Amino acid sequence: MLSFVIFSYEDIKGVFGSIDRRRIHEWTQKGYIHQIIKGYYLFREFREIENLGLLISNKIYEPSYLSMEFVLSSEGVIPEAVYTFTAVGTRKTSSFSTPFGDYYYHSIKNNLFSGYELKKLEINLSGRVLERFVRVACLEKAFFDFFYFRRRYVSDNDIPGFRFDPVVLSRINKNRLYDFISLSGNRKIEITIMKILNQNVIT
Repeated sequence: MLSFVIFSYEDIKGVFGSIDRRRIHEWTQKGYIHQIIKGYYLFREFREIENLGLLISNKIYEPSYLSMEFVLSSEGVIPEAVYTFTAVGTRKTSSFSTPFGDYYYHSIKNNLFSGYELKKLEINLSGRVLERFVRVACLEKAFFDFFYFRRRYVSDNDIPGFRFDPVVLSRINKNRLYDFISLSGNRKIEITIMKILNQNVIT
């Protein structure tokens, strides 16, 4: 059971077969497990593990990948610390406030649900190491997503306020970024991003 780390009621059914939901409530009341949101739980042994928020983000809204401000902050593109786990998925836009952090999910078209990588996490539990993988946007996709969901209202005057680190931006793979722009077919995003990268717009 502990191999789940984070689990749903359906996960429990897969192990035990039919199970009374009152049993789940009983485990919660006794502190064996903690409820994250309705239908999703965490074993108490994992409450303080590193990178717990990443695991929760991927699990409570599937499919999804971490992106935008969360990734840009982690990579040093923007100077601000980000305390909300921002993610992208194919279902409706959703947000959750939990005892383990706040999570926000933007809804994206299926053809743009790409550009993420599987990041390996190692969880140490009483000398035992569990490996888990979470979906996290590559730098280029996080940068694209950041503007994709602002495409209707970002102006040239807004750009300096983002305070992007030029050194980190120089690491962006331009060809990979252009691939995402082409998939979107959005000229405004292309123009905005090209201005930021201080390059001529590719036509």
